[in-house]
Parts: sequence; C-alpha cells; structure tokens
Amino acid sequence: MSQDSGPELRPPTARTRLAPARWAELAPGEAVWVESAGSGFVAGHVDEVSSHQEMLWVDFSVRGRRLLCGGDPVQVWTRD
Repeated sequence: MSQDSGPELRPPTARTRLAPARWAELAPGEAVWVESAGSGFVAGHVDEVSSHQEMLWVDFSVRGRRLLCGGDPVQVWTRD
C-alpha cells in the first residue's frame, strides 16, 4: 500500500528513521517508508541492500523498484 501524505505528515507506522550508514541493518523483504521532498512518504519493501556501501533497492508495489544511494535527498524509515 502506498501513501503520498505530504512531507509534513509522517505515517503512524513510520517508526525509526535510519541514516544511510544504517541501511545495511535492513533485510530483504522488510517493510519501509521512503520520504522524499515534494513526494511525501511512500511505502515499499527492501529488495536488496549493500552491506559495504550506502545503497538500497526498494520495491514500491505501484511505482516499481528504485535504487537509493546515501547522498540522495530521501529518508528511509522502518515500518510496522
């Protein structure tokens, strides 16, 4: 399920914001929220995670798969 709620509204299930250095703690299949300026929060699932670099593939059910890099203007949140 995706939700574009605007950057000022954090979904109640967006639990912990992870800095890019902590993305390696995520596991494939784990549910996350990705927040980006102008697009708000979008729900997705971790597809692949790099253990040595700040790179993360996230699968958004409607929008497809996207590679996130540590320097991208996004925030990744764990999701209940």
